[in-house]
This record gives sequence, C-alpha cells and structure tokens, in this order.
Amino acid sequence: MLELVPLERYLFLSIVLLSAVSSVLAFVQIAKEDARFGPLLSVLASLQIAAGTALLICRAVDIRAFPMTGVFESMLILMVFIGMAFLFLSAFIRRIWVFSAMAWVLSALTLLSAFVAEPATVPQEAARTPWAVAHAMSMSLSGAMIVFAGAMSILFLWSRRCLKKNQLAKLFGKMPTLEKLQALNLLGLRLGFVAMTFGLISGIGLAAASFRQLGLTPADWLADSKIILVAVSWMLLLCILLLRRWLAFSGRIVARATLVVCFLILFAFVGSEIFCKSGHGLINRPVEQSSSGQGL
Repeated sequence: MLELVPLERYLFLSIVLLSAVSSVLAFVQIAKEDARFGPLLSVLASLQIAAGTALLICRAVDIRAFPMTGVFESMLILMVFIGMAFLFLSAFIRRIWVFSAMAWVLSALTLLSAFVAEPATVPQEAARTPWAVAHAMSMSLSGAMIVFAGAMSILFLWSRRCLKKNQLAKLFGKMPTLEKLQALNLLGLRLGFVAMTFGLISGIGLAAASFRQLGLTPADWLADSKIILVAVSWMLLLCILLLRRWLAFSGRIVARATLVVCFLILFAFVGSEIFCKSGHGLINRPVEQSSSGQGL
C-alpha cells in the first residue's frame, strides 16, 4: 500500500479509515440494538464507494485504459459493485443486521485489497479490447453477486440457529425473514452465474483473439490457478442451482454450498496471486508516476 502514488495512497487510506469506523459502528449497532446507526452506515458506505471509484479513475488516467491490469483494481471494482448492491438492498430492507453486514463485508474486501495494493501497471494492447473490458466487468460483477450471496447465507444460517434455540428476540425487527434471506441468496447465485458465464465466454474470446500477442498457449490458460478456480466455481454454481430446482435442496445446504463458492471466488481474486503466483493478467510494465500523483 505504501508503494502507491500519493493521491492513490490518500484515497485508499480514506477507504481503510471509513471501513474501520463502519465496522466499529456496526458492532455498536448490534450490541445496542439501535437502528439509528443504519443511515450513518449507508453514508459511510457511499463514501467508500466514491473513494474507490475515484481511485479507479486515477488508475484509468495513469494507464490511459480501463483500470483492470491487476488484482488490486479487480478488488476495487468488486468493492464498488458489492457496496452498490448492499446500498440498494438497505434502501428496501431496513434491518440492523443488513446494515452491519454491509459494513463488515466492505471492511473485509478493503482488508483483502490492502494485501494486494500495488502501483499502476501499463496494460498490454490486448487489455484495451472490448473482449477484455467485458471479461473484467463480468467477472467483477459475478464476484460481487457471489460475495453478496455469501453474506446472505451467513445471515440465513445465523437466523436459523437462533430460531432453533428459540432466541427470537435476536431476530424480531432486526433480521429479514428466513424466506427473504434464502430468496436473496438464490438471487445472488443466479446473477453471479449469469455474469460468470458471460465472463468465461468473453475470456475465451479474449484468449482466442490475442493468444499470439500474449504469448500464451491454450495449455497455459488451462493450467492457470485463477482460471481453474473460476471454472470449478462455475460448475459448483451450476450444480447448486440445478439441484436446488430438481431435488429441492434445503436452504441450509444451499447456504453452506454458497459459502464454499464464495471462498473459491475470493481465493481466485486474491489467493491465486499471493500463493499461486497466477499468470492470469494483462500487465506489461509499471507505469511512470503521472500528474495524478505528483506534488502531493
């Protein structure tokens, strides 16, 4: 994170600060059962989204292309998408657990982003094609929807546990119903599956259109850890949705399976870069410091 140019560093530090304050307020809200913190958490989430968007714009100006050359940019786009999804949800379902989940999910994504923060890099020409932009946006949207579904799964499992122990006071007026949480979980899975399918198709189109330029063979693509994890996640999503329809899987099984897919997607975004050194990228070289980072 310290390697970022000054303007980007200040923007990202503001995101970190906002997420930290939001997390504390979310805990206080749950402990005091005070719904008045909800609007404030929405404002803080909006500021996080605005700061993340501004950072992406700085990256776009620096590299003169769509900001998607590295995992850091992907995490920022994921954070913006998931934040918008939660803000939309909280406008209609005003429950303290929804507001708190929004704050904690954004904080978790901010923490993961801090691990992979790096200076801007110049994209290869292949990254400037419509195939590449469509692929990046689709996969980021898919990741956001799956993380959203994962958050709904955790709330579902927690609510179910409280109901089994007759702890109704923890849920009444504070948590959406089990039926609503299950419906939101399935909605996130369906949207994530559609976006991931389009992302895979556009990724295949990108690989076919620029494999000579990138110097990668089909075997190189298929052996990449990130591609393997995404493909496994896609197949798991397909199985969950089909089996839910045909065999009427219980909400508990679907929720637990969703958490597995959520883990795989987050590991594909972050873990494959840190632990597996994935070569899945369109980076050419570090970009020289531009005017956006000078004089600050």
